[in-house]
Amino acid sequence: MKLLFPLFFALLICTTNQAFSQQKIALRKEISERSVPSVILNNFKKQHPVVLVTGWYVTHITYWQNDYSSDWYYGWYGHRTVVIHTYAKPNYYEVEFLDGPGEISRSIYNVHGYWYETRTRIKGLTMEIYEALKASEYNGWKISPVMEKLRSPMWPDEIYRFQVSKGLKSRILRMDAEGNLIQVKEELINKKELLEDKN
Repeated sequence: MKLLFPLFFALLICTTNQAFSQQKIALRKEISERSVPSVILNNFKKQHPVVLVTGWYVTHITYWQNDYSSDWYYGWYGHRTVVIHTYAKPNYYEVEFLDGPGEISRSIYNVHGYWYETRTRIKGLTMEIYEALKASEYNGWKISPVMEKLRSPMWPDEIYRFQVSKGLKSRILRMDAEGNLIQVKEELINKKELLEDKN
């Protein structure tokens, strides 16, 4: 009898876990272009008539990072936490495409075809940004090779997003093309990663 209760309890946990895992929704999954609503396809093709599409995705989440800012950028994003909402039905469609040589972009649309933003991986920053960094407290900081240009219909300018680091200090900076600082986000550096970078 003493063995029967733990066995029953273990069996109950296993069946409950299986039931929950079967209801789990993939938060971002690849889909065919035929599955994309026509309003989204039409809006995307108006914005980018001649690009090479590498994939379409559907997402069930709204995700934001912990960002702090001021001015118009803060008004657009405000204070954000990591995952805010998950939905039972898809709520956003993402398309990845090649627009310029070696630059992969990702545009995000809602189910009604509204364009939220486009993020483009870029190889370098504008000369104005480099000059502004030299004249700032970030002079001499290492610039990460991972850089993005962000565009949104609600922003007055394109934003350049990149990471800088010096010793154990790390920041994610957002600047406009003229080198004006829009936002600074402090990052924690993993000491193990720092040692691996030095080797």
